[in-house]
Amino acid sequence: MAKIFNLRRTSTLALRQRKVALLRQLVVPADLLRASYVERFTTCGKANCSCAQGRRHGPFYYLTSNLSGGHVLKFLLKGHAQQQRAEQGVRHYQIHWERLEELSQINAELLHRGEPLGGAEG
Repeated sequence: MAKIFNLRRTSTLALRQRKVALLRQLVVPADLLRASYVERFTTCGKANCSCAQGRRHGPFYYLTSNLSGGHVLKFLLKGHAQQQRAEQGVRHYQIHWERLEELSQINAELLHRGEPLGGAEG
């Protein structure tokens, strides 16, 4: 779900200034990951294991991403450093996406007002 930015009552000048600021921030992070960072606990299915009494194994950390054609990329993140890098890359994607979404909504509002959508100044 996209965050809704309340722009209707914002002045055109303020929208343009925010647009310039967003464009300055839109440097794509090298570690960007369009994925989900998932924590899971599992059961092994052995009747005499403690997980059968509710103490599941884990946590296990995975990176998952839906690809085209119903394909899913999913793999176990084995080490703490790998888990941290994955979590940071996903967070960077979310920040970048939110900035793009805000820029898009500003452009839609400017278009609605009959304003040009040109470069950083316009």
